[in-house]
Amino acid sequence: MILASLRRMIAKLRSLSHNPAEEELAREISSHLVLLEDDFRMQGMTPEEARRRARQAIGGVEQTKQLHREERSILWLEQTRQDLRHAFRTLARNPGFTFTAVVTLALGIGVNTTLFTAYDAVALRPLPVANPGGVVRLERWFESGFAGDTQYAFSWPEYVYCRDHEDSFADLVATSWPVHVLIANSTGGEEARTQWKNLQGQMVSGNYFNAFGIGTALGRTFGPEEDRAPGANPVIVLSHASWQRDFQGDPQVIGKPVKINGTDYTIIGVAPGAFTGTSLLPQVPDFWAPASMQGQLASGQDWLRQPTDFEFQVLGRLKPGVALKQAEAETNALIHQFSNTYIAHDRTLKVTLQHTAFFGNTNDIRFKAGVAALMLIVAMVLFVACANVANMLLARGATRQREISVRLALGASRARVIRQLITESVLLSLAGGSVGLALSVLAARLIRTAVTQMLTAQLGGDFAFSLNLNPDARVLAYALILSVIAGIVFGLSPALQFTKPELATSLKDETTSFGRRVGRSRFRSLLVVGQVAVSVLLLACSGLLIRGLLRSQTADPGFATSRVYLLLADYGDDPIKAASRFHRLVSKLGTVPALASIAYGRGPMMGTWTPPIQVKRPGAMEGILRDRTLASYASDHYLSTLGISLLRGRDFTRQEAATGAHVAVISESAARRFWPGQDPLGKRFQLDMHFNGKLTEFEVIGIARNVRFFSLTRVDPTHVYLATDPTMTYPVILNIPNSPQVALGVVRRAVEESDPSLLPSVSLWNADTMLVQPQRTLAKALAIFATGLALLALSLAGIGIYGVMAYVVSQRTQEIGVRMALGASSRHILRDVVVRALSPVVVGLIIGLASGAGVSTILHSTLSFPGSSDFLYGVSFYDPWTFLGISCFLATIAVLASVIPAAKALHVDPMVSLRYE
Repeated sequence: MILASLRRMIAKLRSLSHNPAEEELAREISSHLVLLEDDFRMQGMTPEEARRRARQAIGGVEQTKQLHREERSILWLEQTRQDLRHAFRTLARNPGFTFTAVVTLALGIGVNTTLFTAYDAVALRPLPVANPGGVVRLERWFESGFAGDTQYAFSWPEYVYCRDHEDSFADLVATSWPVHVLIANSTGGEEARTQWKNLQGQMVSGNYFNAFGIGTALGRTFGPEEDRAPGANPVIVLSHASWQRDFQGDPQVIGKPVKINGTDYTIIGVAPGAFTGTSLLPQVPDFWAPASMQGQLASGQDWLRQPTDFEFQVLGRLKPGVALKQAEAETNALIHQFSNTYIAHDRTLKVTLQHTAFFGNTNDIRFKAGVAALMLIVAMVLFVACANVANMLLARGATRQREISVRLALGASRARVIRQLITESVLLSLAGGSVGLALSVLAARLIRTAVTQMLTAQLGGDFAFSLNLNPDARVLAYALILSVIAGIVFGLSPALQFTKPELATSLKDETTSFGRRVGRSRFRSLLVVGQVAVSVLLLACSGLLIRGLLRSQTADPGFATSRVYLLLADYGDDPIKAASRFHRLVSKLGTVPALASIAYGRGPMMGTWTPPIQVKRPGAMEGILRDRTLASYASDHYLSTLGISLLRGRDFTRQEAATGAHVAVISESAARRFWPGQDPLGKRFQLDMHFNGKLTEFEVIGIARNVRFFSLTRVDPTHVYLATDPTMTYPVILNIPNSPQVALGVVRRAVEESDPSLLPSVSLWNADTMLVQPQRTLAKALAIFATGLALLALSLAGIGIYGVMAYVVSQRTQEIGVRMALGASSRHILRDVVVRALSPVVVGLIIGLASGAGVSTILHSTLSFPGSSDFLYGVSFYDPWTFLGISCFLATIAVLASVIPAAKALHVDPMVSLRYE
């Protein structure tokens, strides 16, 4: 029985590839009909009656043939093949329609696929290691609720404790944050030793490469013992990018020495090109070294013994059969056990295990919300494309209504015809998806090139970008699913509309769609409304961002940037020693004659600090004002070094900066906010410095001019400058009036004379290049992205509106001819056509403008928090120029889209129009 069923199934499948004997089947049924006719004639019937009775007895020739076909083939596969063959022929007969629809869909699907490709590369693609599905990253959750990269930071003692006591992991791996070093390779002889260069390296546990299944392109990797004895084995493994860039791809590099921070290291291996590291950021390290070399690579620190130095990420490979929750519970217990051995500044509530990706925090609700918002925005472009093609199908379906009605009249079921029409639309969408995927690959490459160039310009020419934007299986599946869904979405409504069983009317009148005038389709009007509304929304957002972009290019931060440099360095873990090294360096730099002035404090545009502030106000406004304010630390000469002028009062003295006196300089906006109409000098306020409810009181000694200190996008709403804490270290602010290259060389020599061990970690940032320009670049990128989407949506909507209006006018040719024959003027007819065409456009315009205003209002509502950025750079969310310009622009397109086809109809001879149908 099973064997017979199997043979029958094989025969059916074979029949799909081999054309069945249709002629033999026709001859057999014809012979059967002849025999039946002979039988009925012998019963005394006339030849005509015998023929009719024979056909009734057999149940219909075509129906009988179909039953035989069903018996020898798989029906749904056979019908699908027929539908596809018919769809190919139909689309091939209409190349203009097919080309326009494919291009329209390709643009919509391509934009969506490009964004998903970026999301896939950032959040879904696993690390480039063997069997990445079993690799997890440890993430801690703090009692304070702090979120960010620090959640992935653990101390080396924590790692060792978990490594020695865990039972859920096959391997547990530790890797440090990138450390800056000075390196001189010796491949070029003694002269090369003097050519020092800044590189970035990572310190890792000895099992790092073996645990991840990473081999080498040359040489070997570390052994498990090479992270056990501190400083005993100075070896490194180069990244493939650094080997190519810094060592010119020398195949004899293995075994050669390099000097890093004054210590000789031996190169023992070169990582393969596919391995880009396990960092939270898409930057390839230049080399990896055993954690035992921490003392030499990060001098002045003792990460290997300090339980509170959270300097390492911890990753683990789960044992086969171990559930994620089980490993998470064990890790939690071990971390809590170890936390009892030291006093933590911010207690760890729990530890979770996160599947690895190129970026950290991709499971953060804020990241997911941002991605969802972007996906929604680009989905609007696809909606416009789908609406465009749906309108095209409605217009094209009207010309096919006689064909469809005939098929229904001949016995085809409505479901069968609907499936045929859906097959055509899905085939069309798959073609558009294929072209869209190709466009997406090209766009992803352009984006990667642009991002790499931007980062290289900001971070230096040695930046190695590791983000892979090549499409993988997830991207291909996304493009396929999106294409199929889009095909069903834009094809379903026309298919349902044109298969309504009102055959008599449709067979008699081709100008109707099964009893309904095509030109008056409500669905078509709704599609136009949707297209216009989405286009206006995107145009409104892009218009506001463009206005913001224009402002960003001329936005004055309010302080000197081109001649201001920030010196940053790692002074070590010990607070006392670090403060001593810091102040010794500041004193040394104070003697450099090439510097116009020197100060220290919080660096501009390097993050926000917004402590709660409490102000007691006397008089008519008596009461306590509670708010949040931007705050930063400043030494003496800090304001003058940055070029921030004092409006009233005085600056900090050296004594106040050296002792951390409780005095403050406030911005003029803070003075107006907290003491309106009063003299703030001598007034007092309180700050919750550590967000723990303990208030510290400060006295106002000066008022500074408003600046864009924390973000170029907006003037600081309120800002208080506090005297520096002598126990802390800060960025050093250098004002270099001229010859910056010479001055920077002098600065480096001063650092070397003050403390040579600081040189590897020293970074010099120009305020304009490293801090201000990236924000201008971000504004430009946002404006370009939004403008591109808006213009794409507008182009699709404009083409769609023009196509619909042209078709509707062509359907009214007979009506126009009658009206002209009866004496109607061309002006009145043209006005009537334009008014009807603009009705759905006006509705869509109103909806789009209201939506744009709503989005803008939401963006501006976030500015109540002083640390928020204003991506519109102060442009009003009801900016009249933007909204008026959009309205006129779109109305012009709609008028042209309706006037041009109407004008063509008016030039048709009335007699020709009357004979049109």
